[in-house]
Amino acid sequence: MINDLVALDGVRPNKVIGVLKCIARKLGIAVTGNASDRTVRRIVKEGGVGSQMQFVEAGGNSKVATEPPTKISTWRGIEPPSSVRITRNKHFFLGIGMAINHTSETQLEGWEELIETAYRIYKTSPRCQTADNARDFWLKVTGWHSDHAEDQKKLFRLIAAMKTRLERDRRGERTIAEMAPAQWADILFKVSQAGVAAAGGITAWEQLDDAERLYRHDEAFTEFVRELGQEQFDKLTPQEKQSVDLFIWGGCCTHKNMNVFKGGVLGMQQWWVENGHPGPLKMFNRDNAAAATLGIGTEAATRAEDRTVGGAIKVSSLAGAIFRHKDRKRGQQDTLRYFWDHETGLNICFPDTSNTRFQSHAAACEIIVLHMELLLQFLVYVRENKASRALNHMELNVERGLSCWSTRHEFVVIALLNQNIDVPYMLEIRGPLRAEDNLLRLGPLHKKVRAHMEKIAANPKIITGADATSETSSLDGKMWQNPEVVYAARARILQWKLEHVDALIVGYCKAALIIWGRFDTEWADDGPISTLSQENIERAWLEVTNDGNESELGILRQASKSAPNMSLAYHNAMRMYKANKTSAFLPTLTPQDRQIIRAQVRKEDSSGSTRQKKHAQVVHMKEVVDRNTKRDDDRKDRADKVKQILAEVVAIALVQEFEAAFEIGRGSAGYLTVAALDLQLDWHLTNSVKESTDSVETSASSIPKAKSGPKGRGNRANRYEYLKAAISKRSHTLERVAAGLCSIVEEPRARGGNCRQDGS
Repeated sequence: MINDLVALDGVRPNKVIGVLKCIARKLGIAVTGNASDRTVRRIVKEGGVGSQMQFVEAGGNSKVATEPPTKISTWRGIEPPSSVRITRNKHFFLGIGMAINHTSETQLEGWEELIETAYRIYKTSPRCQTADNARDFWLKVTGWHSDHAEDQKKLFRLIAAMKTRLERDRRGERTIAEMAPAQWADILFKVSQAGVAAAGGITAWEQLDDAERLYRHDEAFTEFVRELGQEQFDKLTPQEKQSVDLFIWGGCCTHKNMNVFKGGVLGMQQWWVENGHPGPLKMFNRDNAAAATLGIGTEAATRAEDRTVGGAIKVSSLAGAIFRHKDRKRGQQDTLRYFWDHETGLNICFPDTSNTRFQSHAAACEIIVLHMELLLQFLVYVRENKASRALNHMELNVERGLSCWSTRHEFVVIALLNQNIDVPYMLEIRGPLRAEDNLLRLGPLHKKVRAHMEKIAANPKIITGADATSETSSLDGKMWQNPEVVYAARARILQWKLEHVDALIVGYCKAALIIWGRFDTEWADDGPISTLSQENIERAWLEVTNDGNESELGILRQASKSAPNMSLAYHNAMRMYKANKTSAFLPTLTPQDRQIIRAQVRKEDSSGSTRQKKHAQVVHMKEVVDRNTKRDDDRKDRADKVKQILAEVVAIALVQEFEAAFEIGRGSAGYLTVAALDLQLDWHLTNSVKESTDSVETSASSIPKAKSGPKGRGNRANRYEYLKAAISKRSHTLERVAAGLCSIVEEPRARGGNCRQDGS
């Protein structure tokens, strides 16, 4: 009951005994004794250990499809959550781990440790009636679900290689077990011969100590078993091989849509530039606004201009920071709700763009299209209710952004495409009436999305025309989720005279199609999914999104606000107990099982493992600092040596002199080798000539820095052309600089009358 009250009902550990006594008193039951807070916390952790046993037992006779950590923003140096799906209806949360870094290799080590620990605990229980171990778990894994980050794809490849290696080992071991005893002697002889050969011969073998010999013998035996397993595997049919090595990767569809949306927005931004139209107003922050206004023509102004963006997404992000700030004590969220309720009778919350919320920016654009006048009126009220009668810089930016003609184009485009493509797509992905819940079967849906985008790019009037209907414009052919948005967006096109909406839709769709080509590779015609049988598609069943994993880190953050000193192990125990429904499993445990669980929890508490992991992070940080410092020092030493070498280079000043030197034949004195040409080119790279304070012309502007490779300097003839151009450009630049200095000196004299003979 303590586990249920704490993990399921949220009762604090220091209050749970009081709650129990209160319940007992109301029921007329006498309760004796007490339990300290530490005991209560240990009981909660026992629930977590029981959940690990439950996971191993559930996976004993089932195939396993895993949903590994998604690429969530890290917090306090911890790893994102891990979860495993045994079947469609059995999903297990295995906790949030700590790691020194987020490389694929470290993540693999974390997974191996996680599974090994669960099986080790279960093996100590009397209820364990199987010889399965962690290797059997990995052999049952059929699918891997993650986002599309390269480290996750590499992790998939690492696990695929490990899974293949373990399968060949198991197959080889079974083959040996089926052999006659007379064949074992032959195997041992071959293994011994291989170990001696690997050591470098019999003489080298005899010089090894017993431990090293045993190690080498074990390595040779493992290699022999693996090769034997591979031989047996090669005898299988292609269909059998596919079933044995079945391991499919799938990417989260939510991440697909998010990245495609980003690509489409970038396509809109690029359209303004490519077509020479004034784009959306840039939303300068306070410092950049001052630099751009007061320092026109300076480097600071140029930098402020380059680093500042505008557009619908930027304005909606700023609007979210004002109209629904993530800090409830700041922002105008409550006042805006009261204002909307008064004006429209609707209690509307502005989308939460100031937090990481999927599709929140598109939803914000829809709200802006629907209620533009009300938002501008609200900002007027905000200004007039201030003592200064002035909006702050962010509020002023939002007001300017909402009034910007170009930005209004983007609001309308995003609102229309969200209702016609993104919302129907996500309803097919995770809506209550979705037709398919297996990621591996969503190839036709994604082909349909691309075809619909191509149709819209070819004829934007499908969604902007006055006679456009949801049957032809919406991805699923059904009524829009919010028809009011679509009708309002079309009306805004006429009201605001938005003449570039169709062209921006084309730019958005073309850019989005390019991104789709990168994020739907799972269903390529020659991809691994295309060759799967229907049976294997069901075996490798994967969720379409990583929603379950995405939420766990947020749950930890929220829990840590109310219990900042809570350990990660304690949080994991509570979450595992609740998510895995361990409350129904614990009553099946015997007293011996519970004794083993209590011993395991006390062992973990006394081991200081959490503290050791924290210290390991600090040690890793120090190692990174030392490694980076050494790398920087080495780089500086190399740069100093290069400077010293270049300082001794006698640069060829004239083109005629260079051409004569280049004509000298190989082997003759003064022959310009490739290395000598590189020295001359490097000298020009580091000795550029400034013609004036406003413009800089360098003799090295076209010289590749790389000496080789696709972007390198090419062969000797290419280097000749680069150096000849650099010498010529430098000579002309020096002449112009000299001429400019002469004109500066001669100009006062040309004016006459006021200059003395000494030029003063």
